Amino acid sequence: MPSFKILTLYEHDEVSYGCLSKKLGISEHEIEKSLRKLNRAFARNPPKSMSNDSPEETELNENKGFLLLYSDAVRARHYVGFATIDNLLIQVLPKVFKSKGSNKNCTNQQNYQGQKEALLAFIRMLNVSYGLKIRDVELANLRYSKIPNSILEIFIHLFAKSLWEEVQKGYYREYQEIQQEEKFLRGKLLVSRQIKKLPHKRHTFSVELHEFSEDNLLNQIFYATIRFSLSKTMWLANKKLLSELMMVFDGVSFRRITEADLIKVHFTRLNDRFRKPFNLVKIILKSFGGISGEEVGGFFVDMNELFERFILWVLKKSLQEYEVEYQRELNLFDEKKGGNIITRKQYPDFIISKNSIPVAVLDAKYRPLGIKEGKLQISPDLLRQVYVYAKILEEKYDASRVPTVLIFPKSYTYNSSIKTEDNEATVGSAMFFDGRKLLVMVYDMETLKKELKIEEIEKKFGESLKKSLCDLLNP
Repeated sequence: MPSFKILTLYEHDEVSYGCLSKKLGISEHEIEKSLRKLNRAFARNPPKSMSNDSPEETELNENKGFLLLYSDAVRARHYVGFATIDNLLIQVLPKVFKSKGSNKNCTNQQNYQGQKEALLAFIRMLNVSYGLKIRDVELANLRYSKIPNSILEIFIHLFAKSLWEEVQKGYYREYQEIQQEEKFLRGKLLVSRQIKKLPHKRHTFSVELHEFSEDNLLNQIFYATIRFSLSKTMWLANKKLLSELMMVFDGVSFRRITEADLIKVHFTRLNDRFRKPFNLVKIILKSFGGISGEEVGGFFVDMNELFERFILWVLKKSLQEYEVEYQRELNLFDEKKGGNIITRKQYPDFIISKNSIPVAVLDAKYRPLGIKEGKLQISPDLLRQVYVYAKILEEKYDASRVPTVLIFPKSYTYNSSIKTEDNEATVGSAMFFDGRKLLVMVYDMETLKKELKIEEIEKKFGESLKKSLCDLLNP
């Protein structure tokens, strides 16, 4: 089976079909045909975003889906993720991870190491946001390896490595219910089947047995994923590891995996150690065309939501003495008094509480932060939004001037003009007309590229956040 041609873009990047054809060695017509097929599949089942900042999607079609297709070019949108269609692997990465030296001109190749760092940072972000349980050391080892800049190769390696580590500790077996014909009576006799037998077959017994076997659903899914990955990988290290796993799972039956098979798997204390490789299985099969009956595979997420989920993880790690709620529903109207006007529910990104009493409202905003005359420039809509959240909570809990915080991303190529001091994430502050405090903070996304332990990623921001929160609550 031929390997995938890899198309890598960053959010909102635009590249011509001619440039892609030259780079990938595929005709412009074939590229456009594949991308239209991808957009049609995306339009049938677009991802549902919880973010307030995600634009409302309307009129999705073959020209507007995961990507925007023009007559002579393709443009990435606000989605990040990866997908496979025909012989093409499309991977769209967050623009915050774009390296300093990257160039959109198709005649200049992007720095190999810079693109690898962006891929690994993106996976780190997915890891903590969706609980994939990938260890830091695994990603650190890949940083200096010769693995191709393909998210498929990275996930295949992580899957194979984690599964190999677990099978070294012991093969997973479970009792399987088997119904078969036996010459001697053992197990449970299937009476209804036995009495229906013709005389010349009554010398055998229809029995039901429970056999402690490795040929179970979980192992069959692993075996199918090993075979699928082996057919897709081009990296020698992956081929070697997968070949060894093929021999380990030699006694397992092959089956074509469907979505229903993945749902049927349940974990207990006996097989919980296989949860991590199973999570990687779901990514590989669902995103790269390994599910039977599905022509297009992919993982898509609105970057606004991914940034919010990442900040949620940071807040929970940093503010363990507080309660952190994500997207709690608030009512703008007084429901007790009724009325004949309806409006959208209000969903603040994060409510920080102490003993169930709100002490701050935080909103994560994945967007540029402007500077005018040396001062931060923030849209009035954003300020009104976070102010209303705080006012609703103040009225509901009889609290006094619940402070507000806005959090923006920062990197070498995104909001880079915002200067921060060492170990300081707060870049601006103001006071609303009623005396309510507003803080503006930035999270340095470059930390995801650095060789830090996952627990240390939020440390710098967390310390600054706790200090700022303490100042807000104790002026």
